[in-house]
Amino acid sequence: MSQMVNMNVLRGIQRARRLTGRALNTGLWQPTIGTITRKLSEKQEPRFADLMARYDVVIMKHCFPASDILEDFGKADPTSPRQSLDNYRAIYRQLRDKFDKNPVNLFIIWTLPPRHRLFQPSEGQKDDNAARATEFSDWLKGNFISEGGPHHNIFIWDFRGLIVDPDTNFLKYEYELDHNSPDSHPNKLANDKAGPQFSKFTVDAIMSFYGSGEVKREVKIIYLHHSTGLNVYRFPSQGVPAWFTRFNAFSNTSYLISHKWYPLDGNMPVHYRHSWLKGR
Repeated sequence: MSQMVNMNVLRGIQRARRLTGRALNTGLWQPTIGTITRKLSEKQEPRFADLMARYDVVIMKHCFPASDILEDFGKADPTSPRQSLDNYRAIYRQLRDKFDKNPVNLFIIWTLPPRHRLFQPSEGQKDDNAARATEFSDWLKGNFISEGGPHHNIFIWDFRGLIVDPDTNFLKYEYELDHNSPDSHPNKLANDKAGPQFSKFTVDAIMSFYGSGEVKREVKIIYLHHSTGLNVYRFPSQGVPAWFTRFNAFSNTSYLISHKWYPLDGNMPVHYRHSWLKGR
């Protein structure tokens, strides 16, 4: 499923287009500008309560090991370290409940980055694991948003759908960093494609969520990412900073992701659960 089925996304794009002439050009939206940079050794895991207090928008993504999804055994257990499909869903349902309790904050979640076709997992069959990763990403775009909803403060960006081969569930051949190595990082071509789309999606989501309600003059955004997300962010030719620069020049705005964070313990859904649902 390569097309967005998340109605929040569709509403966001439509509303952003309606609001662009009014809100963006009048300067009502002025997200904080600046980037916090720290050495890896100086970073500490951000606690959920701290994130809610300090930021308006939280962007979450996992690294490609999160796509090593195993078959289910028995009842779903969100406290289990096993990366199975039902466990993933159980974890995300708990996270969603936490997001629902913070209705003034916006959450943008990436679908799972795909693995390289040559990668051999230590557990499970690679084709089956990859298929389950696609199934989970499709669930994020669909039932995760609709069940028990609506969940107006959750938006899903379909990064996987952008760079995955729908016939194999692995990274598209043209986006492989090395055709002869199992390194699952996407190449510059993939990131040049993803950067502008991710930036536009972020702006559209903010405009949709905050645009018709209380108008803020400052929106603080934190981007929790692992390496594939960093690559999307940093490539200068078409990456996120360059796209925002062009967008701001055209719209007379000051959009910029204010803080970036490379989580030490946010590689997979189970890690976010441990950090955010157990009191950290």
